[in-house]
Amino acid sequence: MPKHPIYLKTLFPLSLFVALAVTACGGALPEPDTTTPTDTVQTPDADPIEAPVEIDDPDALPADDLTGIVLGLSGEGVLVIDQQSGKSRNIPFNTDIATAQTSISAALGDPTDTAQNDECGAGPMTFVTWANGFTINGIDDQFVGWTVRPDTESADLTTLDGVGLGSTLTELEENYDVGVIESSLGTEFNASNVLFGLLDANEADGIVTNLWAGAACNFR
Repeated sequence: MPKHPIYLKTLFPLSLFVALAVTACGGALPEPDTTTPTDTVQTPDADPIEAPVEIDDPDALPADDLTGIVLGLSGEGVLVIDQQSGKSRNIPFNTDIATAQTSISAALGDPTDTAQNDECGAGPMTFVTWANGFTINGIDDQFVGWTVRPDTESADLTTLDGVGLGSTLTELEENYDVGVIESSLGTEFNASNVLFGLLDANEADGIVTNLWAGAACNFR
């Protein structure tokens, strides 16, 4: 079923999900473990949300912005979106992880778990997870990646162009240059070197079952 962009869900609460960091680094295409995305997520012409801007306050979002705040996915980081004003803040990769955590918490509440894996190919990695299962990855106190997984409440999170869990390979190809390989993780895709994940089949109607961006810890 096609995903709708997150800014269209202004009447619904943001779903929440519990993700385990997929422990794996390195490998062939898509190589999400060592690459920091640089491409920009496209925004539809009819998008009422203002163009994302980098967060100005390194400590937190203003208190009066906390009403109706939701999270959007990006191949360059995450977007914190105020549904009332339609304004969004870009939290890019390489932001201080404490700043990223505070900003994301404005949408998801306080994190529920933190963990660390010293065996990741990209180096020792920290994982901060919220009650909905959304997880951000950190290296040397920098926000370097995020992960969403199936069977969690955050499965409804999408990019501004509506790509998320449940999107089809065809829908990915409408927005990105997509490569697909078979790996030990399954049917793995690389979307313009900014979004990575797994499909249930390498077919036009294959469904995205796992999704991540930035540096991840995926043992192949």
